Amino acid sequence: MVNRDIGFQLEQLIRRITALEDLFKKLDKKATTANSNWDNATLMQEWQISKRTAANYRKQGLGSFKRGGRVYYTPEHRQQFLAKCK
Repeated sequence: MVNRDIGFQLEQLIRRITALEDLFKKLDKKATTANSNWDNATLMQEWQISKRTAANYRKQGLGSFKRGGRVYYTPEHRQQFLAKCK
């Protein structure tokens, strides 16, 4: 049997637990945003596209609506556009 430093093992365990917590927070955020209206910034972040590409997608049929000067996309509009692009 190999003797290991208990402090080192606890530190490694804490790092792994912290990494899991971060992953769960990220997954929870994704699940929450998947079923809600996205603004232009969220669309660009989630789809990893530029502002110009988002504008081109709207011209190509990505449904959107404006509220308070901001552009929003419903989950239905996003799904329809992705299905059309496949």
